[in-house]
Amino acid sequence: MASSSSSFGKTLLKVFLAIAGLASCCCCMGLGLLLEMGHEVDLPSVVGQTADLGTALIPLDTPPQQARTYAWRVKGLDPSRHQLRYGLGAPLAETLENAHLKYGERLKYRTVSHRKFTFRAPPGCLEDLRCIYEELMRSNARPVRELGERFAEYIRVNRLSQAQAADLIIGFVQRIQYELPPDEVPFGIYPPALVPAKNRGDCDSKAVLAVMLLRQVGIDAVILYSAPLAHAAVGVGLPGSGTALRLGGRGYRYAEVTNQGWPIGMIPPDHDKPHLWTVLPP
Repeated sequence: MASSSSSFGKTLLKVFLAIAGLASCCCCMGLGLLLEMGHEVDLPSVVGQTADLGTALIPLDTPPQQARTYAWRVKGLDPSRHQLRYGLGAPLAETLENAHLKYGERLKYRTVSHRKFTFRAPPGCLEDLRCIYEELMRSNARPVRELGERFAEYIRVNRLSQAQAADLIIGFVQRIQYELPPDEVPFGIYPPALVPAKNRGDCDSKAVLAVMLLRQVGIDAVILYSAPLAHAAVGVGLPGSGTALRLGGRGYRYAEVTNQGWPIGMIPPDHDKPHLWTVLPP
């Protein structure tokens, strides 16, 4: 069975008083990897009006100058400004990239045309690509977990509610630059550990990362997938206002990950077609 991904245009949307460009896309990947690594972290602190979540270096001997600094705002938190530094060692990054390429080779990944591809799907892999996402989460679990510890510690120390924690993590992932992977990247998706390391990712690259971080801090989260809209987002299993999609008796509020400042529960107008979305089981 084969699946495909296509590029889609940019739509200018008015969010509150600002105009923001929302680019969206969707793809999938997976890889197998077991790595031994350490990490270096700083305790959370507040410097001036900025909450510092510290630094995660993976592995331990990663040069601090390789760490990328992220700064973002979270409405409703005090302070609203947050920052975090994340560094993934060059050898580990190369290992992840190579493993990703090899996984594509094993599944006979082949580019058909720009943003269209075929591959030999594993048994039970449906058109929504859930098994590829699951493999991706398993194979990148350890390096992403080290990043998640920065959020978990800050949330614990500051006694944030689950709603505040979700806003904090979604805000961080939104802050990462939106970028479509080139056609040679298998399944059109970057490994989640590389998304914050390289400051780039498309809709499902960022959605996979967000779901992994949310689950790590105890928040029920799923990937929302729409083949007709060629888009992926995050479903947050917390009460609140806005658009929610259901899986069984559980409701998941829509969280857009490709645009900064988009609140949980608000779905972009072009994608506000609930019947076209699928909630992928956790």
